[in-house]
Amino acid sequence: MIRTQLETSRLRLRLFTHDDVQIMFRLNSDPDIIKYADTPAKDLQEAQQRLEEGPLSDYEKYGYGRFAVELKETGKVIGFCGIKYLPEINLPEVGYRYLTQYWGQGIGTEAAKVCVDFARDDLKIKKLVALIMPENIASIKLVEKLGMKKGPSLHIFDVDAVQYEMTL
Repeated sequence: MIRTQLETSRLRLRLFTHDDVQIMFRLNSDPDIIKYADTPAKDLQEAQQRLEEGPLSDYEKYGYGRFAVELKETGKVIGFCGIKYLPEINLPEVGYRYLTQYWGQGIGTEAAKVCVDFARDDLKIKKLVALIMPENIASIKLVEKLGMKKGPSLHIFDVDAVQYEMTL
């Protein structure tokens, strides 16, 4: 059975719900957070749509998707991390996004490591990728800590990215 919650010493990763629209808006509207990721969400209605068409849809369609990342100590959602199937390249991707005040604390690496284990152990994924814009040095360092290696460059989602990859 596929787990719907993961834990680390500091974090709880759980499925998103419709109640997470506020944090989804913050993660999709702050220019610093989405600098290498998305166009900004303009309002809560658009954030709700992204929540429904993203993680909530992925759970139904594939049985997995990005997790909401909570601090265990407070229960506060501070970002997301998880595995998302990308039909555009027919591969699963590990991805993450966090509120800026939690950057540089090792949270991204901690959550991503447990998601890689989840991909291997629960989902039986054999190859995992991360699509990263070449300027996003912090994300490159994070996936290299996971053991990912630089793969091909590609143009996807209207941006130039590098595919980092690992065999599980």
